[in-house]
Amino acid sequence: MPESRYEVLALFTAAMIGSSLFVMATGPLLPFFQSAFGLGQTQLGVVLSAQMAGSLVMTAVAGMLTDRFGDKAVVLWSGLLMGVALIAASLVHSFAWVIGWLLVYGIGFAAVTPSGSHAIVYFFKKAERGVAMGIRQCGIPLAGMIGSILLPAIAARTNYQWALAVAGIATIAACATASLLYREPVELEGESGVSVRGMLEEMVAMARDVRLVLLTLASMALVCAQFMVMAFLTLTLVHEAGLPLSVAIGVFVLSQAAAIAGRVFWGWSSDPLFGGSRALPLAAVAVAVAGLSLAFAAIAPSTAVWLIALLAAALGFCAEGWFGVAVLGFAEIGGEEHCGSALGVALTWVFVAAFAAPTLLGAVAEVHGYAFAWRGIALLEAVAIVPAVLAADFMRRFAAAARTS
Repeated sequence: MPESRYEVLALFTAAMIGSSLFVMATGPLLPFFQSAFGLGQTQLGVVLSAQMAGSLVMTAVAGMLTDRFGDKAVVLWSGLLMGVALIAASLVHSFAWVIGWLLVYGIGFAAVTPSGSHAIVYFFKKAERGVAMGIRQCGIPLAGMIGSILLPAIAARTNYQWALAVAGIATIAACATASLLYREPVELEGESGVSVRGMLEEMVAMARDVRLVLLTLASMALVCAQFMVMAFLTLTLVHEAGLPLSVAIGVFVLSQAAAIAGRVFWGWSSDPLFGGSRALPLAAVAVAVAGLSLAFAAIAPSTAVWLIALLAAALGFCAEGWFGVAVLGFAEIGGEEHCGSALGVALTWVFVAAFAAPTLLGAVAEVHGYAFAWRGIALLEAVAIVPAVLAADFMRRFAAAARTS
């Protein structure tokens, strides 16, 4: 028999923390990359975009592989790929080679969300999944807190290369431990008789589901705000508010602490507050992030540090807190049998937005300033309200039809 559902949740949360250490600490590490390679704002955005490019290429494949081979195998091999890529990136001295290895890291990172989502859907009842997925997704901002404290401190005492190496070792250790200790149920070991063509046809069918399309569109807009926080919150505080780098990193860590609370809250709220809807919370988040982004665009050296910290915490709570709810929505649309395919399709498009956002926002900030970029994010989130509300309506209709059939 497999371990208890809480042990399963702990194992896959730990794997997510280890896998996300570097990507979530990329923003606070950008000043070290800038100093080492003499980079401009647009090039700094490429550091994060390269990781998302790898995820973009492989997310659909990662979803299929999880359906085919199960969570246990995928979390192990993706962790090894990510860890080796980060260690390799720490050993090269060319910026182009660093970007190349970060691309490989992103390929492995594509499997972080699909691997483990089957287990959450399987082990937890529908009324409990929101909280469970929210707790699991806390691994990403928790990695942001740990990585943003640990990795810049290592880079400051040595260089960015040692920070990369430590992140790689931690990734391998976390994923290997989760895989070795997880006793996978027979039902989740994968579908050995399914052909590649069959899996592709399954993904095409998922891609045509209007619920998945609308929920994905809302998530694409929201992930742009998330990556604005991850990549440029620290730099905004340094360049626009005039804060010392150490203080700016401290405010970023605070935003990640708030994101942890946000992921639990939005996951929990989807059941008692939003009647089991996984889309309505995204609409609420979009409204909040639009207002907060406008407020953040107005910060200046005269703005009180306590107010900046409060705004950053609120941004972390909302702009990074929504992801677990969206993932659960994708997984439930696919069901236990097609969970990986649904996640693969949806997250591929989410990673398209995540790949484009850092570079585009970096270019906008370089030409027009960070305040203009934050106002652009506010406009985008206002637009995201529409598909989120429509997705909630279609999901409600589908659930009602399923109950009557």
